[in-house]
Amino acid sequence: MMNTLHAIHEHNITSEDQDGITATVTGVEEYVKEHIWQILENQMLDAGVIQDTGDKAYAMIEIGVRELIYKLNTDKHR
Repeated sequence: MMNTLHAIHEHNITSEDQDGITATVTGVEEYVKEHIWQILENQMLDAGVIQDTGDKAYAMIEIGVRELIYKLNTDKHR
């Protein structure tokens, strides 16, 4: 968060700019989540981790999506 605050100050990011960032993020959020879901589902099916698309498989995919999003959010080596 500190890097974000530093960037806002250093680059004179206005509240209007921030609103544009938020609108853009909101616009792509579901698109990205859906693609993450599809990629994980295909990978799990191909690897034999799941065998069908029943309730248990959907729960496993959801867990995978949450784990991946968490990992991407906490990865300090980008």
